Order: sequence, then structure tokens, then C-alpha cells
Amino acid sequence: MRDHLCVENECREGIEYNYEFIEENREDIKDLEEDIKNKIQRYPSDNTNIIEARHLRNSKYLLENIRAKYSLGEKMITLEEDFENAISDLVNMNKKETGYLNLLWMVALGVLLETDQQNMKRLAKVVEKQKMKDFVIDYLLCASDIGWTKINHAFYEEIPYSNTKKIIELAQTDKKEASDRLHTYMEKEWFQGHYDYEWRNAHKEPGYIGFWSFETAAIAKILELDDEGLKDNIHYPYDLAHYKNNMELIDIPLNQNLEKTVEEEPEDWIEGIGNNPTLEKIIPVKWHSFVNELISDYQALFDEQFYDKYKEPLELEQIWFYKDEFKEENEEKNLLGTLIVFALTQRDYILQLDYKDDLEDYIHTIKDFWQESETKLIEFDIGYDQHYYAQVPIDANVENMYEVIIKNVK
Repeated sequence: MRDHLCVENECREGIEYNYEFIEENREDIKDLEEDIKNKIQRYPSDNTNIIEARHLRNSKYLLENIRAKYSLGEKMITLEEDFENAISDLVNMNKKETGYLNLLWMVALGVLLETDQQNMKRLAKVVEKQKMKDFVIDYLLCASDIGWTKINHAFYEEIPYSNTKKIIELAQTDKKEASDRLHTYMEKEWFQGHYDYEWRNAHKEPGYIGFWSFETAAIAKILELDDEGLKDNIHYPYDLAHYKNNMELIDIPLNQNLEKTVEEEPEDWIEGIGNNPTLEKIIPVKWHSFVNELISDYQALFDEQFYDKYKEPLELEQIWFYKDEFKEENEEKNLLGTLIVFALTQRDYILQLDYKDDLEDYIHTIKDFWQESETKLIEFDIGYDQHYYAQVPIDANVENMYEVIIKNVK
């Protein structure tokens, strides 16, 4: 066992269940492809969309099996077939999103398993289709020597992944210092940086399969860093980092003249929340235009129209599964502040915690969007058993956002 927190029989049962689901999905895909040929539509959802959803599920099941097998201590060669099959499912993604971690781990596994360049190119096409703008993924693809020449200097998830850039930068001049930073990152930052993913107590739940920082091991492999001290770290896949040593990898200097994509500059954003200027004190300028439109639509549109327009941007179906449920709760038109909180939580400005979570464990994950301004922590009280926190300027004294009460956190 590489992860002693796993329960072996549960892991093995989970692997078998996943393979059964995968086979069922493959049969469904064959049937649906026949339906398309014969112009038969058996379900409300489009056949092509259902096929894509099946491929997405299979890719996730296969990645789960890779993690579970590695945690159990299986030989590395047993991971390779699952990995290649997962790529075959991922390349069928057009509209469905694979998810950042799934795609990051797949690219990293390509480096660690030293898959052939054709597989890495297939993964690169998935990254392009998904429009995934992320430094770590770009760095791994560049290092794979497949002709990928663009590094986006933004991070899809800044915490904890921005720290990987520091490791790479240090390695340009001092491998020992970079190795020390690698150890610090794995011991104190990587797992803690995912507390908002509800990983912290996952090992206490049935079906735990382990969490492995494949991308960190891939970076260490590329940079040839000393990772001996991480051999017993239950999140660092040491055996995978040293599985093979035949792939030609490129240590990309970050100052190399590569194509760079740049995040929007603040001046491209439309400043001002005309429908409620007070909110400008607690909502960063990059979301002014969106919030202003949200307020206007909430006040002007019928519930059905509002629900249809914001169903995906606010993931309303996750909260009110049916439109009628939303209409019933919104009967008194007293949900606007709550909807703004949901919107800004989706955009990673507001941190959402369950009532069981300890703020101290997650406070470092709250992003600060106020540049040089001194900030304080506030809580948006929407009356649910969830807590919502954000950093705002220290002089922002706003007591409520419509029906939502705003409290200073001491």
C-alpha cells in the first residue's frame, strides 16, 4: 500500500464497479451511435450530448482507477492501459468540461508514464478544445517536446498552484534551493491548498482512493530535482516520478521567448454598479458589469426568464432543481442578495464553507482582488447552514446587500 489510509477491499471493489460502469457506458455509446445512423432519438437529450457525457464519465472512472491502483501499490505498468483508454474518452469532449484537476493530472501522468508523443498531442488538443488557460498544464506540455510553444502565465487555480512557478524559477539558478522549495510545497501547501475541495476528511469516508500530486512529481522529473525526502509523503507519487527515464524532456526557461497569453487588464472591465453604487465598495471592479446586469434582470424579468438566463452562470439547477421551486422561494422577490453571493462564489471571490468546516483551515485560500488596498474579512449571512467569506477594503462599511446581512469577522 502506498497510501495506508485506504481500505484495500473498498478500493478494489471500487475499481471493479468502475470497470462495470465503463463497460455499460461503452455499450450505451455503441447503441447511441447506431441510433444516430438510423436517425432515431429515444431520449429528450440529444444523442450526441449523451454520448459525450458517457465518454466524460468513463474518463473520470479510469482516472479514479489509476489513483486507486497507485494507492494500493500496484505495478506502474497496470496504470498505462487505463491512462490510454482515458485519453480515448477525453478526445470525444466537445461541449462537456473535463474539469481542471482531471485534465491537469492526465497531462502530468503522460509525463510520468512517459507516454508517446502522439498521446501527449492528443491531450494537447483536449486542452485547446477546453480553452484551459493554465501555467502548469502549459509548462508540462512545453516540456514534453511536442511543439507546444505557449505558456499562459495565469493559473486556473492560483492556490496552491502558483507556488509551482516559484519552484521552476528557483531551478533555473539553484537546484538545491528548488528542491527545498519542492519539499515545502508538498509538506505544507499542496494538500492544504485543496481544503476547499473537501479533501481534508475524505479519508474518513467510504471509498477513499487517495490524492496524489502527479503534476508536482512531473515537474520534479523535468527539473531533475532531489525528491528523496518525499518518498514517504502520502500525496507525492515518488515511485511514478522514478518509473522511467527514457523520455526526452525539456527544462523550459521561463524567460524564453515563448508565446504568452495575458489575463484581461483591469481597464478592459466596465467600472460601476449603477443599479446599486454602494456595492462597489465590496465587489471588485472586474465583476461590476456582471452584477449590475444581474440586478437589472432580477428586477425586470419574470422568474421563468431570469431562471433560464442564469441557470448555467449561477448553476441555479444545483439549488432549485425545478423552475417552479425557484418561483416559489422567490415569491416575495427577496433573493437578490443571495443570488449575488452565489454568483461571486462561482467566480472564486467568495469562499463557501460548510457549517462543519473550520475557517482557520481555509482562510489562506480566500483570494484578495483589491490589489494594494488593505483588506479585512467579512461574512455574508444568507441564513443557510453555509458560511460565505470574502476580503474587502478595510474602510468598506456596508451592513447589508439587499436581504443578506454583512458581518465583520474578527
